[in-house]
Amino acid sequence: MNEPIIDEFAGYLKYQRRYSPHTVKGYTTDLDLLSKHLSTLDPSVSLITAGTRQLRSWIVELKRIGVEPASINRKISSMRSFYRYLLYKGVIKTNPVSRLQNVSRKRALPEFVPDYKMQNLLDNDEYYANHPDGPRDRMILELFYDTGIRSAELIGLRCGDIDFDRRTLTVHGKGGKTRQIPLTDTMCRRLRPYITEASSPLFTTQRGRPLYAKMVYNIVHRYLELTLSVHRSSPHTIRHSFATAMLNNGADLNAIKELLGHANLTATQVYTHVSYDKLNQIYKQAHPRA
Repeated sequence: MNEPIIDEFAGYLKYQRRYSPHTVKGYTTDLDLLSKHLSTLDPSVSLITAGTRQLRSWIVELKRIGVEPASINRKISSMRSFYRYLLYKGVIKTNPVSRLQNVSRKRALPEFVPDYKMQNLLDNDEYYANHPDGPRDRMILELFYDTGIRSAELIGLRCGDIDFDRRTLTVHGKGGKTRQIPLTDTMCRRLRPYITEASSPLFTTQRGRPLYAKMVYNIVHRYLELTLSVHRSSPHTIRHSFATAMLNNGADLNAIKELLGHANLTATQVYTHVSYDKLNQIYKQAHPRA
């Protein structure tokens, strides 16, 4: 069972920091795993009494069993947030995570679907004709590609988040932050049949229930597999495709940052490397000495 302090921390994240349920679950799961690790080292050691050495031993163990650096760093992030909370509450006097560093990792370039293949996927009626939820699934794919929103953000959309007069979509992002994304006239027209009460979910199951993360993943995965061009077929792949298409077509990097809801420009700059591949291809084709 979780230590009681984990439940208190979860409440703090949910009600005071306004973190999404997905993020809260991730943090609490990490802390529960850490608590179990500490108990195997010494049953008398808890999350509150653990020192830097015990916390570092968990990182070493995660490396030993082959956990990816990105996952380890996310767990370190969970620890940092948790122990800052304990300091804030006065439960501890020193932060045992302050001297821990992230695990170095080689940053992989994001996978994306080229624009012409996304256009083919969205415009081919045959892909959706034989599935009872085909029209809704296509609408989900289109909204992902037109806006670059995250899976959790799409699931959280309500009918009232669409302003047809201003042609904008209000997105509730990470950390309770909201942003507005422009919508095309075509997108507004296609979204109208899905509008009911302002507080109702924009997309639902056949039984009228809200969508959930695994379902959205399966929808995207099923259709992206038809493109035969990516290894990872997920909502985030379409988000990468949106950002890459915007950059390749001349969008300012800061504008892409705002549309994606990134906290800083560093996260957005990874797409400049993807765009470079296209630039390099054009150079080789156009320069007489290439």
